[in-house]
This record gives sequence, structure tokens and C-alpha cells, in this order.
Amino acid sequence: MSALAMTFEKQERCLAALNPNCQTMVIAEGPITASTPLEFKEWSKDLPKGTWIALTSPGGSVVGGMKLGMAIREGGFNTTIANTEISPTNCLSACAYAFVGGLTRYIPPNGRYGLHQYHSIDKEIKADEAQKLNAVMAQYLDSMGIDRRLLDYAQLTAPNKIMILSQAQAKQLRVDNLGQSPFSRWRLEATEGGQLITLNTAIIQNRLPMTMGFTKIQNKIIGVIYYKNNDDLAFATKTPHNLIINQHVFTLQPLGIWQEKKGGHQVNFEIPHAAVEALVKIPEEGFFQTSAEFFQAPMGFKNPIEAKFGVGGLKNAIGILNKTGAN
Repeated sequence: MSALAMTFEKQERCLAALNPNCQTMVIAEGPITASTPLEFKEWSKDLPKGTWIALTSPGGSVVGGMKLGMAIREGGFNTTIANTEISPTNCLSACAYAFVGGLTRYIPPNGRYGLHQYHSIDKEIKADEAQKLNAVMAQYLDSMGIDRRLLDYAQLTAPNKIMILSQAQAKQLRVDNLGQSPFSRWRLEATEGGQLITLNTAIIQNRLPMTMGFTKIQNKIIGVIYYKNNDDLAFATKTPHNLIINQHVFTLQPLGIWQEKKGGHQVNFEIPHAAVEALVKIPEEGFFQTSAEFFQAPMGFKNPIEAKFGVGGLKNAIGILNKTGAN
């Protein structure tokens, strides 16, 4: 490990907002490198879920930061910002993306959460490369339950400056979600053809992005499921999915075969009317699950393929879909 790389150490720390106030936390201190995520996964493999990861970092690798965030989420850990004798209570630049990996996230009153435009010290980032990275970062924030507007703050801040979020901004963008649902909210978008669809994204087994959507076709609410995975054999056969709402199982039948789309596979599903009614009755801070048993699971993954989605914003989105004209 480089001397200028993040290190990990258990320490007893106290924060008045947490319950209990004093806990054994992991102090993650120093710059984030490309190897930090793997080092953290190995170091934290025996930590109990719910452990607080207290970050103090000036930044580092943006991609490393996102991968560290995914490792934190996979472990079921929470995040806060701490300080040491040599490091201030800062989580800046790439650290900001690692921080949002926490299931529960808390920025203490003296904590500074800051970000700016990403840049490379080795080479100029071309426009097409920047566009691809922006898309990856937006998908990452979606999967972590963070408002995409966080990227606007970053992109409007020069690389040599740092924009520090206020406590109110952090709450509004769900960067600090202490006391809130850990799940991402549903967003309402329009397809290229102008059709409204509400979407949400989850990361399955830490590596498989799954986007679920609901839209209205011929006066019916139709489900859309997209896996960002190009294993053609896994998607060669129709795969029913189960929608699990308060222990009630609704079986979703595919309305066609899987279609290749943007580096993955997508298909529409029939959503029973009773399932739609059950979805909109879930409390705003609740969640539902999906489960599917593939004939051959995507390479590197295990059956069943399961995901959890919160329902924040879903009731309003479905209400808007129901008010639109049939397509």
C-alpha cells in the first residue's frame, strides 16, 4: 500500500446524533487510490453490518471513490465524516462519491462535504470521455439514492475550488439521510418518443445495475425491467419476475423476449392491477422487492436475482401516469 493512500483503523467515536452516541467506528483516512476499494473490502470482510465508516479524505481517484462507495453499500455500512490529529473533518472531491455509499449517511455540524469538477492531473479529459463519465456518475448516484442535482454543483465548481454543501443542501439532495429512508426515490422522465416513465435503479450483488420502470401503454400500467449486462445466454429465454409487496407475491409475465439495449437487456412486463394498487398503498418510507430465477444467471452472479426498491415518489408518479392519455 502506498504511504499516500487511505488507511483503515477501528476507534471509539461519539456523535450526539447517533444512537448509541458512542460506537466503534472505522476511521478511513487519506487519499483514495484505484486500489483502495479492494483493500477496504478485504479489511472490512468481518465487520458487522451497520458499522459506521468515518471518512476523512482530501479526495483522489473519482472512479476509486465510486467503487469504494459500492463496497461500503455492499457491506451494509453507514458513513459519516471524522477527523484525526492530522486530518480535518473533511470529505472532499472523490471522497464525496465514496461517502454516498453509506446506507445511512450523516454529516456532523463541523463536517465539510465538498466537491468540484473532476479532472486528470495526467492528461486532458476529452469531451466524449467526460460525457461517458457523467453518465456513469449519474447512474451511480441513482443507485445510491442521491439526487442527480449533486452533479450540477460539482460541474459548476472549477477543479481548483471546492463547493461545500450546507446542511440544508445535504438533506435536500439526500447526501445526509439520517432519519430518512435509505432507498432512492422514483424519478419521472420522458422517453425519446416523449412517453412518460417513472424509473428507479438498484445495484444487485454490488455489480449488477437493474433499472425498473412503470409506464402507461394502451390504458394499462406496464412494467419495464433493464439489466445492464450483456450476457446473451442469460437473457436468451423469457424470465418471469416476482413482485413481492408486504409478503404478497405477484408474478410478472414478460410481454416479449429480452431486447438488447445500451449495453444491457430490457423487456416489458404485464403488471396485474392488484399489484399496482398494492404498490401505491406502501408507506412512503417503505419498499418492495423483485426476485427472478434465471434459467442461467448472468455470468458471475447467483440465482435468484433479487433487488429492493423504495417507494418514495412512486405513488405520485403513478398518479401522473394514470392521468396521461393512453399511448
